Amino acid sequence: MSRVVEISEKPIIRALTYFTGRIRDINDLESTLFRAREVLSIVERALNEFGFKVFTKRVSFPGLSRSLITRLLDLAESDLLVSIGYSREIDDREIVEFTTSGLYVPLLHIGEPSIDRARYYSQIIHKVSSANPIGATRLSIGFHDKSFQTPYFPDSSSRGMEELGVAFLYPKQVVNELERGKTLFDAFAPVFSELKNAVEAVESTSRLHTLVDYSLSPWMENSVAELYEKSGYGILGPGGLYFTWLLNRIISELSVGVNRTGFNEVMLPYAEDSLLVNYGYKGLLRARDLLALSSTCVAGVDMIVVPEDIDALTKLIASAMSIAIVKQRPISLRAIPVPMKPGDSADLGRFGKIPVIPY
Repeated sequence: MSRVVEISEKPIIRALTYFTGRIRDINDLESTLFRAREVLSIVERALNEFGFKVFTKRVSFPGLSRSLITRLLDLAESDLLVSIGYSREIDDREIVEFTTSGLYVPLLHIGEPSIDRARYYSQIIHKVSSANPIGATRLSIGFHDKSFQTPYFPDSSSRGMEELGVAFLYPKQVVNELERGKTLFDAFAPVFSELKNAVEAVESTSRLHTLVDYSLSPWMENSVAELYEKSGYGILGPGGLYFTWLLNRIISELSVGVNRTGFNEVMLPYAEDSLLVNYGYKGLLRARDLLALSSTCVAGVDMIVVPEDIDALTKLIASAMSIAIVKQRPISLRAIPVPMKPGDSADLGRFGKIPVIPY
């Protein structure tokens, strides 16, 4: 069964993320987790009083050492999602262990596209997914510099300062405004007004510097792909890239002057959008289609469920690297290769059963 989010009049806080300071030792780790839990709980209660629901609470570390990550396995609790940050100390075996144990592991690629590095990433992804496909949902490859910071997981790493990050779930609210006869820009405007109200509540309650990723992201029936259809642009049709650009421009204009962080663009994670999943069931969608969309949206190659094939995934990753260089914007990739053929369904736990798509 997939996790269902009730559609409310207000946008949902998709991610309420506590970015930690530097962690020097185990005592730091333990006290920081205690502090994070306390802050997140207080802020969640305040948001609830204002009518905002919190979908997930998260903690993002600034690249932990191997020993601290091992200790973290014993300390982390199921109600908090935890990212270890960009760590250079862990090897392939540990990446498998940590992701399958529930931790989020972002890998960082800096520099020119490289088929050899792409193969290395493909091999790691295959190892993790072979151990447990759900573990692969907690592993990402980021193509950007180390200063990048977002409340979205897995590609999340604290810059080493205590801050809060917020991301929202709001496609249905925009669709509802469109159905009332508003133009696209006017449909977004009142929704963003509510987003800013939520941010003010977070800042006034926590008294912490609060950063916001205003990306338009889906969760199952709260679908971004539906917004394309309602606006007359098929996501896979000839106007799909244009409409993506248009959405990104609106997001950028409405979030000017706010403490933005992260991607702030359209997100199209395949396995997290029920309409995209439906396209997969109908055989209408390929991984390369989502790769093409990544030229105008940040996470076009995200949560794809594909057949096991190290060479094919290597080439897909190398192509994503190339788009990141040309686009000069942050891109992140997440793939779940499984021993199945296109059209088969893979069980991804809370994401539900997701159809495998071809490369």
